[in-house]
Amino acid sequence: MPDTLFPEESPFHSDIPLNQLNKDMAQQLFDELAAEGKPVSFSFLAYPTPETKAAGESVQAQLSEFDNVKVEVEVGDYGAVTARAAQRDFDMIVSSSIIQDPDYALWTAFHGDSSGNFSGLNDQKLNDALDAGRFADGIEERKSAYKVVQERLATLVPGSWYIKAAPSVMHTENVHGVRTYTLGSPLPEEIWMTN
Repeated sequence: MPDTLFPEESPFHSDIPLNQLNKDMAQQLFDELAAEGKPVSFSFLAYPTPETKAAGESVQAQLSEFDNVKVEVEVGDYGAVTARAAQRDFDMIVSSSIIQDPDYALWTAFHGDSSGNFSGLNDQKLNDALDAGRFADGIEERKSAYKVVQERLATLVPGSWYIKAAPSVMHTENVHGVRTYTLGSPLPEEIWMTN
């Protein structure tokens, strides 16, 4: 599981933890809601793949250790799950934010104006920081903006970060200039070869 939004080697890394686990506090909150007549019960909407079904079952198994919380796993076909994700018609779902360069992925996943923001999160401080990072003049301004993004995501907790993606491109020794962007796509105009 990733501890921080950006890995240590990233120029945007800040030591801001994404996940803070406190089982006693979680149980206390579950009990409080149950005492108010609002026990926690939700559905994990999964695509019909072994990976997303297993993610849902993992959440279900981990939360079964607590009292006053119930998780159902609902598996749907690709079209139905995608449509429900776009309509924000779910309690919990697997989504992604593969961050090569933070602008595209983070803005798309978490900005209040983005149609790709499946969580529906709309926080003005986060939106402002995402915009500032997108339009910053230099790396220092971008670092500052994305530090605020990390702080807001850690505070708001729009999801659980449970895997690190490592987009990569494989090539032979005679291929040079391979650079990736956004979701790990190579920039073809930078690639050159030697004999």
